[in-house]
Amino acid sequence: MLEVYLFVNPLANQCVRDEQNVLRLANDSDKQIQFQFVPLLNINVIQRALKCQGIKASDWHAQNQQSQTLYRVILDYKAALFQGKKRGRNFLIALQSAMLKAGQHYSEELVKTVATNCQIDLDMFMEDRDSDLAKQAFHADQRLASEMNITEASSAVVFDCDQYDYGVLLEHFNYTTLFDLVNGNLDPFQDATRATNASCASLANVQLHVL
Repeated sequence: MLEVYLFVNPLANQCVRDEQNVLRLANDSDKQIQFQFVPLLNINVIQRALKCQGIKASDWHAQNQQSQTLYRVILDYKAALFQGKKRGRNFLIALQSAMLKAGQHYSEELVKTVATNCQIDLDMFMEDRDSDLAKQAFHADQRLASEMNITEASSAVVFDCDQYDYGVLLEHFNYTTLFDLVNGNLDPFQDATRATNASCASLANVQLHVL
């Protein structure tokens, strides 16, 4: 069995593409794959998000606003997960679509609409999103990221529980490199420059680390 932890900024387009790659992998691979989308919130995530929006990192008001929005989105995601992994994942994807594709601004009304559309019990959800349990789940995610030395979103950690006692960290990956790693076509101990010509293009910007 394989375990994949994808660390994401829930409001970054690249992370949405990474989520789609993991979902596609779970569908395409013959192997049993368990995966989690782990939301990450730190200064690196915030500053990169601001940079993508063309906002200066020195804009403290923008930093605070971005941080608060991300924190609220993460607590909403955690509250949705309390009603099942699939519903939680569907909620996250739907909220991302509303904000990143449709351009809607984060608000409680938007969150309620998305939760209702995802068949989430609204009363329970609204209570859970401000609960200590949701906040504890958030802090547990940040501890997990720290333990795995994750500092940037769009990082994936893959564990092959049947063969190895170590995990492999992928940074700046694409579907091809993720698929090759999971299916044993990519040796994490081999330098990318020694890969076959067919793999070199996909490995050009990829960083692999054995944990």
